[in-house]
Amino acid sequence: MKIMQRSKYLILILIFCISASTEEVLRAQDIPNPGFENWSGGEPDGWNTINQTFLGTTFTPVTREQSNPHGGSYSAKLETITHNIFIVGPVTMPGVLSLGEITLDILNQTGTVEGGVPVSGAPVVLRGWFRYLPSANDSCIMGIGLSRWNGTSRDTLAYAYLTIGGQNPDWEEFSLPIEYLLPEQPDTMNIMFFSSNLLTGSPVTGSKLWVDDLWLEYGTVSVNDVGLNAALRVYAVNGGEQLEIRCPGDNGGILQLVNMNGVLLEQKQLPPGETPVIIDIYGLKPAMYIVRHVNTSGLQHVVKFVKN
Repeated sequence: MKIMQRSKYLILILIFCISASTEEVLRAQDIPNPGFENWSGGEPDGWNTINQTFLGTTFTPVTREQSNPHGGSYSAKLETITHNIFIVGPVTMPGVLSLGEITLDILNQTGTVEGGVPVSGAPVVLRGWFRYLPSANDSCIMGIGLSRWNGTSRDTLAYAYLTIGGQNPDWEEFSLPIEYLLPEQPDTMNIMFFSSNLLTGSPVTGSKLWVDDLWLEYGTVSVNDVGLNAALRVYAVNGGEQLEIRCPGDNGGILQLVNMNGVLLEQKQLPPGETPVIIDIYGLKPAMYIVRHVNTSGLQHVVKFVKN
């Protein structure tokens, strides 16, 4: 693919970089046009694509699909396409859908995305529905980035992305947990979809991705497994005022709530099996905290979360 030879750099730019060109902070709760029901000028309202005409050749890798939507009347269809451009030759473009403004330089093989949409609260999971029919061994990418203006520049607070390959002709739900790098409240969000995997090589003509019915899960807790053990499960319950903690298949042990300075805030006994333990976090100030479980054999399970 001539246009995306610098794919690893381009994907990072497109997914995770959100423009620092404005200091204005707005608030919004939901993803705009999450069911892709409303379209204007060949694009879903609230979203941006790389649909464009270059040297007389029109690329429309993102289109409105009326056949077999997951819900409502339409879904968004992203397709990797190739056209011959006069003088330039064959150019392949993946379908790209973004909440930020995309700028693509075909001749210089570069791309950027600026901005996103305002977000209120701290999303912890991006969910939605997709169908995917790749060509060859291609795969699609779904990504989200969250940032905050710090007064002089924009900080990336959280991001996540997911690659999915294989034939998925029927609608399937995807779930993308969001990893917070900094315990701050974001003010801007960008969500992106790619019909081809730009991280592993050149996109393959004919790969098709459909997306529909997106939503965000909000909560006071963003659970990030720090790698010691994935068995410890932490959930926000009762409107984010409490944590429900489970350790499936374990023999019990000690459960601790610790702040990032290592100060022990609370300690409880965790019973064997999947019996949950509830910890009240209503009075905690906004910050990042650690839930630590030490089982009867001395093995530690650790999970970080952000309290808003």
